[in-house]
Amino acid sequence: MVNNIAVIGSTTIDKIIHRDCSRFKIGGVTTYAGITYSRHGIKTRVVTNIANRNSEIIKRLQAEQIVVCNGQTPETTHFVNYINDNTQRQKITRRAALISSSQVREHVKEASIVHLGPLHASDIDIGAVRLLKNFKLFVVLDAQGYTRSVKNKSVHPIVSKQLLTAFRNSDIVKANQGEFEIIIDFCQMDLEVLMNQFNISEFVVTSGDKGGFVQKISGEKIRYRAARIGSMEDPTGTGDIFLAAYVIGRLLNGQSIPAACKYAAQLAARQIEGNYIKPGDLGLDDSIEL
Repeated sequence: MVNNIAVIGSTTIDKIIHRDCSRFKIGGVTTYAGITYSRHGIKTRVVTNIANRNSEIIKRLQAEQIVVCNGQTPETTHFVNYINDNTQRQKITRRAALISSSQVREHVKEASIVHLGPLHASDIDIGAVRLLKNFKLFVVLDAQGYTRSVKNKSVHPIVSKQLLTAFRNSDIVKANQGEFEIIIDFCQMDLEVLMNQFNISEFVVTSGDKGGFVQKISGEKIRYRAARIGSMEDPTGTGDIFLAAYVIGRLLNGQSIPAACKYAAQLAARQIEGNYIKPGDLGLDDSIEL
């Protein structure tokens, strides 16, 4: 039973550029997964680094009944997401300070589950990831941050060697299809071998409107379908919401993998339509400098 969860990763100021329009909003795993957990009645804390001048972000998360365990940083991470019909580019123009081992050690003691959602490989001290097993916590990992390299502020698909340490300390891992493919190429082993080598119980792979699959450590693969989407509002944060909803289904509600996937896909579809965490819930003033 899930009763207390800690979400660890960047809280971001996002600039979303879609066709000829742009807007600013709060983002990051701590926002999308954190709000999802909290709205399902789970005691939720986020371990993150937000600059003092961006205290409005902390207040907005607290308004969602989230405990914000904030560290010292001169900057809040700024993320730019260029969304076109067929392509997507990303930039990280400012980075918060590294989330330290001491931060994590202090704030995960009361948690039963930790959700790791690094935005990039230097987001969370890898020593903090190693120490999680000392607390005998159930660890959920979104692998996206370990499949990104930031060069000249642009984000490129490159696997970090730190991913292997994160795998050793995780129970459930999630990646999208593109991330999954470069992970398999990097590790040079098939998924069943990888899961057994690192003792990963479930590996979730998402593929947008094509659905996806979950593989168990036994090798059994369960495929799921994407939910139907009525209209496209903004896909930002959908992966974070999907994984949080999947964890809620599996660990809070005791659902089967197919049932948890169906619920997660439905919630992700609502988000894309703008009907879950609504644009007004996260909007920021557009005078922010990136």
